[in-house]
Formats: sequence, C-alpha cells, structure tokens
Amino acid sequence: MVSSVVRLLLMVQLLLAMAATDEALDTGYYAATCPDAEAIVRNAMERLHYTDPTLAPAVIRLLFHDCFVRGCDASVLIVPTPRYSSERAAVPNHTLRGFGAVDAVKRALEAACPAAVSCADALALMARDAVALLGGNRYDVALGRRDGTQSNPWEVDLPAPFARLDDVLAYFAARGFSAEETVVLFGAHTVGGAHCSSFRYRLTMPDGAMDETLRCDMLDTCGAADLPLDTDPATFFDPDTPFTVDNNYYAQLMSNRTLLQVDQEAATHPDTAPHVAYYAASPDAFMQRFSEAMAKLSNVGVLEGDAGEVRKVCSRYNN
Repeated sequence: MVSSVVRLLLMVQLLLAMAATDEALDTGYYAATCPDAEAIVRNAMERLHYTDPTLAPAVIRLLFHDCFVRGCDASVLIVPTPRYSSERAAVPNHTLRGFGAVDAVKRALEAACPAAVSCADALALMARDAVALLGGNRYDVALGRRDGTQSNPWEVDLPAPFARLDDVLAYFAARGFSAEETVVLFGAHTVGGAHCSSFRYRLTMPDGAMDETLRCDMLDTCGAADLPLDTDPATFFDPDTPFTVDNNYYAQLMSNRTLLQVDQEAATHPDTAPHVAYYAASPDAFMQRFSEAMAKLSNVGVLEGDAGEVRKVCSRYNN
C-alpha cells in the first residue's frame, strides 16, 4: 500500500508536469521527422476498426487508463516481466484491451519513421481516430509526448465503478477537470461496455436507483453469482447505439437505465445533474465538448523534451 505522503508527492509531480508541458506540444511536431505519422495511424485504425468494431471503444478506455496514472506517457502499455511488474498487473487494468492494436500501429510507424514517433503520441492519435470512427467530432492532437520509463502497479488508483461521485469529482479535479468536464468524459460510456462484476451488486442488492426492468434483464444476463473474469459476462453501456458516439447515454441516466452506480449518481448530484440534463437535450453541444475533453485528456501530465524516451516497441522499455 502506497502511503498518503507518497501519493501526495506523486500528485504534486503530476500537476507540475501538467503545468510545465501544457504549452509544449505542437500539432506540427513530426513535420520534419515523420510527416505522414497521422495518416499512418489513421489508415491503420481504419483497417483495425472494420475488422473489429469493438476496438475503438477499447482504445478510448486505454487512453484514459494511461493518462490518469503518471500522465499520458504510455506506461500502461508495458508488459510485466519476471524482473519488473507494470501497471497492466493492477486489477483495474485487467480488462483493458487494444494492446495488440497499439503494437500494430507502432510497427507501421517504425517502418516509415524509425525511432521518431513515441508510443504516447501513437495512443493519443489512435484515441482521436477512434472517436472519429465512432461518429464523434474529429479534433486536433498536439504532439511531442515522450514515453515513460516507469510503470508501477501500485500507482494505479483509478476510481472503482462503485466509488462515490464526490470522490470521483475530487479525483478528476486533481487532474484539472471541472465537474462539467467530468460529466462530459463520463460520456465515453456512450460506447463500449462493462463486465457484470462492475455492477452485479446493484442487481442483487437493489439500491432503488436502477430501472426495475433493466435490473431484471441484467440479472438474467449476469446471474447472481460472482464469476472469474474470463467467464464473467459483459454487456454494453448503451445497448441502443453501442458503437456510436452520441448523447443517448445522458438520456439513459435521466431514465435510471445505466449500469454503474457512479454514472447514475451524476444524474441527481447537485454539481453534475444540470450538466447531465443539458447534454441529454443538446446532442451537438455534447459532440463538441466530448472532443474538447478528449483533447484535454490526451495532454495530462505529458513528458517532453529530453524526459523519458521514444520506445521502439510499445510493450517494453528500450533498455
């Protein structure tokens, strides 16, 4: 268990990194060293998406899990070895997907521009393209991130699905996101899904905040007994449009038809309920704000200049 003092020091380091690097990235960073970098990533993502439409939501989630631990430094991509562990060994990351896709994109970048494009930049571009492939608004990604040289499972302190919303809002605020921006990022649940283990307790111990028809349907799908992760069923957050970035998620919140407790709480919490109602009624506003929030997310705590490294293979350090 990491002490509160160590956690505080890590948070200070993250906030200092955010302040120091927010202006350091540049959309033209690879103009000389890899001018086709964005096209290479986009073409690869298009091929991967049409082969597996579940990949794009997984890449968006992968970016979040990377950026909110040590900043956007591709530390979540490191594979544990007998010599050292990594963030991928932490429980919140056991259900992450998309690592093979990142490796494939990186191989394409290395073939065109050896040792030029960082894995952190590749992942940020992949997430941007994932949003666009799912029907969201395309946004600019400033580039120049460097890859981290540390990946520690004990630093993975992402909010649990059963966390209280006040704690989650404080967690996001510590990383520079307002309550409104947090609600917008919750909108990533417009796509993708969750294992039943994330919300089964709401089915077996009803909290009165879930639509009863949905609860019964999910109980049929999930069952009442806890299951190993590899056999635990999964279901879409938004069964109506599971592969489309839209504002339907917020309408579901207002109808008590959402799976995660923290999401449902956002519909009634005084700091977030007005934003949920606004985005439920304003599809264009959500689309714009979601892209802006994703762009901000991809800039959290980045490394630049001589910090870190540019990995040749995203799943392992250069040395």
